[in-house]
Amino acid sequence: MADILSQDEIDALLGALSSGDVEASHVHDDAEDPAKIKPYDFYRPSKFSKEQIRTIYMLHETFGRLWSSTLSGVLRNYVSLSVNSVDQVTYQEFIQSIPNPTITATFGMPPLEGKALIELSPTIGFPIIDRLLGGEGQGSVSSRELTEIEEHVMNNLVDEGMVFLKEAWSTMIDLAPELLDIESNPLFVQIVPPSDMTLLITMDAHIGDFSGIINIVYPYVLLEPILSMLSAQTLYAMGTREPSKEARESTQRVLLDVELPVRVELGTALCNMRELLSLEPNDIILLHNHVNDDLDVRVGGEVKFKCTPGLIAKHRAGQITELIEENQSWISKLATV
Repeated sequence: MADILSQDEIDALLGALSSGDVEASHVHDDAEDPAKIKPYDFYRPSKFSKEQIRTIYMLHETFGRLWSSTLSGVLRNYVSLSVNSVDQVTYQEFIQSIPNPTITATFGMPPLEGKALIELSPTIGFPIIDRLLGGEGQGSVSSRELTEIEEHVMNNLVDEGMVFLKEAWSTMIDLAPELLDIESNPLFVQIVPPSDMTLLITMDAHIGDFSGIINIVYPYVLLEPILSMLSAQTLYAMGTREPSKEARESTQRVLLDVELPVRVELGTALCNMRELLSLEPNDIILLHNHVNDDLDVRVGGEVKFKCTPGLIAKHRAGQITELIEENQSWISKLATV
């Protein structure tokens, strides 16, 4: 606590100021606490609070987790998307920090007015395109503009990502992200004036042995109407909402292309190690099953169906006769999604 001056001390101080023994600037410097002074850059004002930035970070961690799961199935390779940083930068600073050419996609977020942007670095974009076109996902392609076919492939990929971006934002507010355009030259993409502030989400992307950066840019004017909602309390309060119809349909499409081992089990038998080691060609093993019993159909190691063995032409086959009761629920749910 600061000392309180007595009247005599105040008179002495005023007298010293009048005589010139003490300069007023010295008194001002002693009274001022330099620790309370904070620099403020008027060219780059802070538009987003720390809590809002933290909420955006968590939303896009969810987005990265959802999209990477789908990409792993589509690309048939390990995919990891994680948020590296969330920064406030001017739009000009962002444009100057990315390569040219690169892969940029503008998208809208109705009912919000304005545009946002997602940028995939060539080091990760071209391996994805190569993988989707049937290649091994080589990343040796030099940075260049996209061909018409590559642009169409990337258009479908980003459009699929919009589904999961909507799902991530749905914990806060119902938005409808929609892809607007794909462009290779970032200088041709002007979603806001160069000096406008934006929120830059930088995500680390790893696909197999290749890695790169995915940037998502939200202009301040786009998010301004919902800034009051961007809080951790709102996020946790609404975190139990059901997945959207689009997210369920997208998950179903991925699951329908997943390959699973299916085998018909003729029966089982129990024997000790001595009997097992003594088996020779033409020996007969007595199974526990009856000759007229239906056989188990195992999908991924789990019994899912019963079937009757038979032949189609000269090929062995099994006709499904029963759906195992305990598995009916998940199959019916998948069929009605």
